[in-house]
Amino acid sequence: MEIEIFTLADFAQDNNSKLTIVGTFDSINSKQFPVQHPACSVACRLRFGIKEAGDHNFKLRLIDATGKEVIQPIEGNINIGTPPNGQFASINMVINFNQLKFETAGRYSFELYLDGDWKSGLPLFLNLIS
Repeated sequence: MEIEIFTLADFAQDNNSKLTIVGTFDSINSKQFPVQHPACSVACRLRFGIKEAGDHNFKLRLIDATGKEVIQPIEGNINIGTPPNGQFASINMVINFNQLKFETAGRYSFELYLDGDWKSGLPLFLNLIS
């Protein structure tokens, strides 16, 4: 499995296997904490080889700098069919969040797991500004 895209954005959606991503970012500035971010999306495009066809489970975690989970992990299953081109199959995943609450400034991270294995981390910095 290869990760082609793993990003945090203002908006993302999958339209008939075409991934639309608007406003990718890695930091949020706030004058005070706690703060709630109104809406954002984690967008992923994953590519699976022919030998990887079948069922897979995924998990997305949002953790703070100490490793504490900020929200309940998002978990699910995906089924990768036999690649139509005989080589690979790609899938898009979009997970939308509303009113994410961050207690303190600092580094946070979205972590992607596939079949129980960590695959990638996506940093998010919450900055206190004056």
